[in-house]
Amino acid sequence: MLTPKQALFVKEYLVDMNGTQAAIRAGYSERTANEQASRLLANASIREAVAENSKARAAKVDITAEYVLQTIKNTIERCAQAEPVLDRDGAPTGEYKFDSAAVLKGTEQLGKYLKLFTDKVSIGGADDLPPVSSVINISGLSTSALAEILALQDAANRR
Repeated sequence: MLTPKQALFVKEYLVDMNGTQAAIRAGYSERTANEQASRLLANASIREAVAENSKARAAKVDITAEYVLQTIKNTIERCAQAEPVLDRDGAPTGEYKFDSAAVLKGTEQLGKYLKLFTDKVSIGGADDLPPVSSVINISGLSTSALAEILALQDAANRR
């Protein structure tokens, strides 16, 4: 059960998804709003209320995963179409252009949805146990650290 102040925080958080500003608008101290927002968003009841309200809002405006994916797909296809380049007088120059940045961004969004770009390392367990998958962020690792992890994975898989 949320207190009235926590419920107001949830309502304000859904406005712009900015925890600090939501805390301030809900009446928490500006000086500690960032810490309060972090604490509030870590609260399971508040996370649940945010999720429920977000789901209700999406249902109200009929936004589904299918709609989002179809919009991304349509945008990619439209941006991938070649358009003629026109000169100052509006005459075609014989050259064509397309919006490659939008195509790549849309493709990236679809790839994330399909989980094509996860940094996942599978670590094998003992002979009688199935392999255990653990998702780790490897973006900050050095080449030598990454090589060491891969060597440990290979050694575990050979058992």
